[in-house]
Amino acid sequence: MVNEAVLSRVYLEAVLPCLEVLTLRDTKASGIAALWNGSIRFCVGLSGPRCTVELRGSGAAVTPAALPNPDVGLFFPHVRMLNNLFRGKGLQIALPWKGITRIKGLLTFSKLAERMQAVLESTGRETLELRAELMLGLMSRAIAVLARHDPEYKAQASHLHGVTEFRIRNGPTSHVDFSGRAAKASVGPAPSPDFILEFDDSPLFLDVADDKVDVLAEACLGRISLKGDLHMGQIVNIALDKIGEYLL
Repeated sequence: MVNEAVLSRVYLEAVLPCLEVLTLRDTKASGIAALWNGSIRFCVGLSGPRCTVELRGSGAAVTPAALPNPDVGLFFPHVRMLNNLFRGKGLQIALPWKGITRIKGLLTFSKLAERMQAVLESTGRETLELRAELMLGLMSRAIAVLARHDPEYKAQASHLHGVTEFRIRNGPTSHVDFSGRAAKASVGPAPSPDFILEFDDSPLFLDVADDKVDVLAEACLGRISLKGDLHMGQIVNIALDKIGEYLL
């Protein structure tokens, strides 16, 4: 069952940060980002998650916190209203408490979000490598969010102590550190990962992310490699299944 409060954090803390890589790698996205300089703060409820998206030059920076002095401030009275915005359906209410006249900033963000969605949902080869890089980072961040906030998964992840690394052979890498009080996701390789999940190439990784292939069969063929602490791998695999439920 999807927890709407957790889903709002997945959107703000795992999905929106894709804008950083998107504006760095994709010329269309960087062109859109270059149209406006400023920051937009997302606030959910009185005590819900906060996130700030900054557009500077032709790039984006996303911080899972309420940075001071935003140019535009959007307040969502309930988590479901934020989630409906990302889902593109249902009741969507965002109250602009600051920067209501800065329409250009909101339009720029909207176009950038549309480009991100187009790349994440694309099936063409021209965006394949970029989509894989975005999905790998999104996956790691979403696991960290679930480990910190999903009541069911938090109980399981609390027993983990170590680092899981995700790799696409000769491609991008990300990892999740379960060693501290709260799981933390980072881009790039880990110094000494305890568990490694490696995919042969980007198409295979995307097929796994889209639930199009049998993971066990691919592992038997040697196209998916699992190394290290397999107990950690089992707990991480539970999170991967839950991500599919949240972002179905």
